[in-house]
Amino acid sequence: MAKSRQALRREVEAAEAQAETKKTASKTKKTAATKATKKRKAAKPRTKRAREQMQRRRLVWVVYSSTMREEGRFLFYEKEKAEELLETLLAKGKRKYFMQPLKEALNSDGTPVIQVASPAPEVDDEDDAAAGADVENADDLDVDAELDLDDDGGDDLDSDGDSDSAEPPADS
Repeated sequence: MAKSRQALRREVEAAEAQAETKKTASKTKKTAATKATKKRKAAKPRTKRAREQMQRRRLVWVVYSSTMREEGRFLFYEKEKAEELLETLLAKGKRKYFMQPLKEALNSDGTPVIQVASPAPEVDDEDDAAAGADVENADDLDVDAELDLDDDGGDDLDSDGDSDSAEPPADS
C-alpha cells in the first residue's frame, strides 16, 4: 500500500529539521571558535554625570485680564487678596478676568528670577531734576504766540552777495 500524504509530510519535515540542526551546530562551533580567539577590549570606566540641580520654584497667584495682561501677582498664602482683586475687577465692567496659579523660578538666595526681555533704563537723580525743571517751565510757555517768519522767499542776500543775518528783519 502507498504511504499517506500525512506520513510523507512528516518524513520531509523530519529531514528538514535534521538539516537545520546540522547547520546551526556547525555555525555555533565556528562562532564559538572566533569568539575565543578575539580579545576583549578593556571596558572604559563609566563616569557619572552630575545631575542638574532642580531649580527652586514658588507658586504665586496671578490675576489676568482677557487679553492676558497681568493685573496682579500674589504669593501663595495671599490667595484671599487675589480673589478680592478678581471680584473687584469683575464687578467693574465688561471685561473678563481670571486667576491662575503660576510657578516662578527662584534664585539660589530665594529671590525671584526676573525674566525681562530688556532691562529698564536707569535714570540718574540729576537727570530727574533736569526733567522736572523742564516740566515746570513748560507751563510758562505761550503756545499760541505768533512767530515772525520771513515771507520774502528766504533770500536774505544783499546786492553784493552778503547775507543780512546780523540785522533782524524789519517789522511791517
